[in-house]
Amino acid sequence: MDNTRDNMRNGAYNQIKYRIIHFEYVPGQKISEKTISTELDLGRTPVREALIRIEREELIEVIPQSGTYITKIDLQEAQDGRYVRESIEPRIMLQAATMMTEAACQKIQSNLNEQQKTAVANEPDDFFDLDQDFHHAFYSLTGKDTVWQWLQMNNTQLNRFRRLRLKEAELDWDMLLKQHQRIYEAVLDKDIDNINYFMMEHLHLMLEEKNKVIGAYSDYFKNEETEEEIK
Repeated sequence: MDNTRDNMRNGAYNQIKYRIIHFEYVPGQKISEKTISTELDLGRTPVREALIRIEREELIEVIPQSGTYITKIDLQEAQDGRYVRESIEPRIMLQAATMMTEAACQKIQSNLNEQQKTAVANEPDDFFDLDQDFHHAFYSLTGKDTVWQWLQMNNTQLNRFRRLRLKEAELDWDMLLKQHQRIYEAVLDKDIDNINYFMMEHLHLMLEEKNKVIGAYSDYFKNEETEEEIK
């Protein structure tokens, strides 16, 4: 019985959070426990408990006498999340270079192939999920799944920004595909210099593209973007 309740609670949490990060619920939108319960065909209790967890992650905000709203993207938190990834992920990739297996190679190459297909088909939701899976594969390979899960809990603003980037028509996906391929090849070659270089290049992409994303979706951001706020 407890397992069933936990599964329902986690299912509600995962579905609601997915919809927020994928902009099915957009920043500033008013939501309700009742509406979500109906949309997801879930009971009010697991939805209520899921919303409490999601509020702690600052993805929703409850305003007294007004309602519950999807929060806008906090640029500073997104930037801090990028900094954390930049501090951790190159080390993950370096470690992965010494632990790569045939099974891991097949899994990652299959992922890259699917990324190419979704890019051609213009399927941003699937592409973002594959992007996540690509990075997660290296954490799993090195036994750092707990670190990955921690990042997903604490880097939600960065993930929202990354997903929003795929909505901006002026930013093609070829750059992401090429960077992923280069990172993978550098790991296979155990090329320490290129692993570090390509990872830094990849994680700096947010800084290079942020003005176009913010310009296209300014209403989705908590603070007005200036060069002084995020460097």
